[in-house]
Amino acid sequence: MVNVILVSHGSYAAGLRDAAEMILGEQENLDALGVFPGDTLDVFTAKVENSINKFNDPDNTLIMADFLGGTPSNTTMMMVLKHHVHALIGCNLPMLIDVLSMRTELGVDDLKREALVIGRNGIRDPEEVLVGEGRG
Repeated sequence: MVNVILVSHGSYAAGLRDAAEMILGEQENLDALGVFPGDTLDVFTAKVENSINKFNDPDNTLIMADFLGGTPSNTTMMMVLKHHVHALIGCNLPMLIDVLSMRTELGVDDLKREALVIGRNGIRDPEEVLVGEGRG
């Protein structure tokens, strides 16, 4: 099973985890960490490193950050270099559900490729969806 660590500004990571667990049920080997006002880079980095060490399997760990820029993604990139974890930046709920649903079946590299496709395809214009269904 691929370990998943969600990192974000504020409580976005916790919200993603809660929404995913509402849909899929309780998940093992899933952490959600947020950086909050007053947190330093060192404090947040220590949180992420503690999570990586808790799973004790960096080669089988995927960090998913909220967006490129800022402490969560910068820390994620540092962890890729330092601990050789895997990462995706720009996490959304369709991507997370896909990762959690397939993390026992796919290796981390295949899981990342699949998540990128699902994440991009999860962004839709409802008017286009309705037109495609003959409602427009």
